[in-house]
Amino acid sequence: MSSSILKPVDVNIDRSPSRKRARYDEDVKDSRDRETWKVHEGFDFIGIGRLDCDDDDILTDDDTIFSRNESGVIDVSCASMTPNTREKQLSLIESTLTKEALDKLCLGEWDTLIEKKPTIRPSDKTNYFDLLSDEVILYVFRWLPKSCLLDISLVCKRFNRLTNDESLWTRMECSNKILKQGELGKVLSKQVIVLRLAKSLIKFPPILPGVKAHSTDFKSRLLYLDLSMAFISPQSLTALFGKCERLKKVSLENLHVNDDVLIALSANKDVEVINFAMVNGLMEDGFKYLLTNCRKIRELNIAWTYLNSSTIQYICRNLPSTMDRLNFSGCGKNFEDKNVVDLVASCPRLRELDLSDCTVITGEAVRHITVLEDLNFLAMSRCYLVPYTAFLLLKKLINLSYLDIHGSYSDTVELRLIQEGLGARVQLNKFKFSSIARPTVGLRRSSIWNMRVRD
Repeated sequence: MSSSILKPVDVNIDRSPSRKRARYDEDVKDSRDRETWKVHEGFDFIGIGRLDCDDDDILTDDDTIFSRNESGVIDVSCASMTPNTREKQLSLIESTLTKEALDKLCLGEWDTLIEKKPTIRPSDKTNYFDLLSDEVILYVFRWLPKSCLLDISLVCKRFNRLTNDESLWTRMECSNKILKQGELGKVLSKQVIVLRLAKSLIKFPPILPGVKAHSTDFKSRLLYLDLSMAFISPQSLTALFGKCERLKKVSLENLHVNDDVLIALSANKDVEVINFAMVNGLMEDGFKYLLTNCRKIRELNIAWTYLNSSTIQYICRNLPSTMDRLNFSGCGKNFEDKNVVDLVASCPRLRELDLSDCTVITGEAVRHITVLEDLNFLAMSRCYLVPYTAFLLLKKLINLSYLDIHGSYSDTVELRLIQEGLGARVQLNKFKFSSIARPTVGLRRSSIWNMRVRD
């Protein structure tokens, strides 16, 4: 192999991109005082030198996509192009267009190719939320989950103020949650109206200093409250009801209460629906405050509360005449015929009555019930001392549509005789469970008393 010395290579050939060559030309005086990249000297022996540039390839002020008429606007149409630039653009297009398309294209038709002059405006720092009213922003926020509102409140002072607007917190779903100390006070401070806390753990104390609800003159707007099967102490319930005066419907199913809870609840004089099903701790003294102050109750569920005879007698004698639906089931031997007499006298407009599992009432109780002309539903399941012939007296109740007597008569012949005696308009054993005063019925868990708990 013969040794050879590398010959200098001339890289300044016509095929080199013209704009690339202009970039290395030291003699070009750029009108925008752009810095030129200089090749290191001392490499001529291997053929490296500065590239020459054609005069017609030098970038000029006309070769720009920025509009001269409007500052900051990029013009991608042909209006800002020089003839030389147009020719170069056409040469690039020739490599991509078909021969038929090229035949139809000429220099004078360039402008007609663009139906509308497109412009691209550089992004600015305009805060478009500043252009919107508070009402419009609140409408947008209503579509967001409550958890997102907490993050949005950290954006700016205005968002913090708007996310605390009462209109965003009218409904809250907090069931199956753990509310730490003071968190219930934060919820009340939002002035929520519909609140579901079913099966939630609420730690004591529920309200701590530093929130609106802790103020002595604070009054909650809460109207509908579901605390069914929640884990909350009587002290927390007393503190909660101490902040409420406008409650319409409340459910305390399967909770432990005391007289202080009922006294605090009695401050809600307009309450209409109360669910005390399976509640422990109900006593006569507490009912005295409740039934004295709350005379607008329409629905009351005190099923399986194991009330003593004295408390049952007081309730039956002092129920408000506005009572429409009443569940007294599960009283066992403490509910007697004499209590039925007091009950129908206090509530002459009852439409639904459940006396299931009151095991000592007799057919005499049925005779007293027949004075309830508006009665539509009657449940007397497992009232074993009531003969089937007594139910035939209910035929005089023209509005009666449903009669539940589950477990009372195993003889199908007796059930058939009752059905024939009452006629086809009365349906037997239609319902297994009572819905009186209960916030949720069946599989519906996104609403309480037919009101949504989520926006």
